[in-house]
Amino acid sequence: MRSCSYRQYGGSKLFEFVWVILLVGGLSMVALDYMLHYIEVAEKGAMENTVINMQSALRLRLAEVLIHDDVNEAVRLAQDNPINWLQEAPPNYAGEFNTPQFDSLPLGKWYYDRKNLELVYLVDSGREFTPDKEGFKRVRWRINSPFLSKAIKENRQLSVNDAVGGISLVLVEPYKWEFK
Repeated sequence: MRSCSYRQYGGSKLFEFVWVILLVGGLSMVALDYMLHYIEVAEKGAMENTVINMQSALRLRLAEVLIHDDVNEAVRLAQDNPINWLQEAPPNYAGEFNTPQFDSLPLGKWYYDRKNLELVYLVDSGREFTPDKEGFKRVRWRINSPFLSKAIKENRQLSVNDAVGGISLVLVEPYKWEFK
């Protein structure tokens, strides 16, 4: 009877071990890709939810303006940082800046650009995000108040209807964040 030695099966065990490592590595890559995808979907959802909250807060503030017939408050709203409309700022709000340097601002944060009067979100997990015209991964909003602007331009008395009829939070430029 012939005895089996370890050396006869050593090559096949190494071969099996390599295959197991490759299989586990491949499955890990697929799992990581899914995880990164869902992190990005969550980031987009959180950003859009914050905007929805600001739009709701604006509607409530405009209702107060209408009830109190307060034109001055309407004008202030039209020139305000939209984050101030919220009961509290989001945890990822970096603050207000006069001339922000994109290199120094952390990704995944909101900030208000005082110079351009824009609320900006800097995208963090933007694998599926298309950069804006200037090449930045950001989404920008501005307060739009055409009725107030028109009344000021025409140098006529402002009314509450001028305010309530047209203050809104709008995108500065459409963004494209599509998932495959």
